[in-house]
Amino acid sequence: MINVLYTIPNFKTAGSQFVLLALYKRLDRSLFHPFVLVEKFPEIFPDEIEPDARQHVSEEVGKWSYVGAFARLLKAKKIDVVHSWDYKSNSIEALACHRAGVPYVYTKKNNAWSKRWFVKSLLSTHIVYNNPEMKERFFSHTLLKRKVTFIPHGLDTSVFKPLEQNDSTSHFTIGCIGVIGDNKNQLLLLKALRKLPEATRVQFYGKEDATYKAKLVAFIEKYQLTNRVSFNGFVANQDIPKVMGNFDVLVLASKNEGLPLSIMEGMACGVPVLSSNSGGGARFLLKDDAGGFIFTSESELVSQLLQLMEDRSVRATLAAKGRERIEENFSITKEVNAYSELYKQLAKK
Repeated sequence: MINVLYTIPNFKTAGSQFVLLALYKRLDRSLFHPFVLVEKFPEIFPDEIEPDARQHVSEEVGKWSYVGAFARLLKAKKIDVVHSWDYKSNSIEALACHRAGVPYVYTKKNNAWSKRWFVKSLLSTHIVYNNPEMKERFFSHTLLKRKVTFIPHGLDTSVFKPLEQNDSTSHFTIGCIGVIGDNKNQLLLLKALRKLPEATRVQFYGKEDATYKAKLVAFIEKYQLTNRVSFNGFVANQDIPKVMGNFDVLVLASKNEGLPLSIMEGMACGVPVLSSNSGGGARFLLKDDAGGFIFTSESELVSQLLQLMEDRSVRATLAAKGRERIEENFSITKEVNAYSELYKQLAKK
């Protein structure tokens, strides 16, 4: 039996929680015993995580005392592998694993990089990256390139699947799912909306940064777009397929992304996707226009949206190809199997 400890900042705000939960629920319990540790909000754990698997270190993260406390927990629970889903660059967990003699692996999800990330990578036993361009961008150094593995995220295609679309409206609906914030760059979509037919509607879903939303609202009011734009708040993961069913197209205008889950979810749900050229992940997912197109400017986004509005057959082709690409290359089963093999190699059992 291999004891695996997953670490995550918390289950209140961390975006990686859905990927972690997907792995946790599907690990073969005849081979693995998973635990989950949170840095903050230990009172908030999803019901799927059994009470005896829930872990927390009371020492403050960032203090040296945390290293010792973390190492003691690893020994007490006889942990064989630690897998971090922390988005930060600090090396506290890696140092604790060194002290306890436990292999440490982290998954690189974003495009941030610094000397701190390099040090964390040096201290790690292994590194997983989910965007193919990251290998050359971050891990080409001699000391790193031999301990990295590419494992893209996977989706449960029995959950994320096409649902019957609501065709009762005469509007063309553009959907956008993600944090309402500067990096997601929703303002670009609103600028494009001004150049689209009156029947075009935009639906935003996601947690909202108040300052950035105020900027969007000011733009909407200035250009009299109030009746064409709606803010619908956070959408639960299990409700995303239903929401996607109301979209004619999904748009992601981000400035910087790793491997965008929203694109994968749109493709799996049979929704055409238009994405900015943000960090390489979108190019990888939409390779050969399988599921959608990449845009590099506002004018190109407008042109692509007009094409999809005018030609249902193009939308249908993109939707079918996108679904097929996810089923063949990005299933949750493939992701779980890849991580399972990695854990066995690291634990040497």
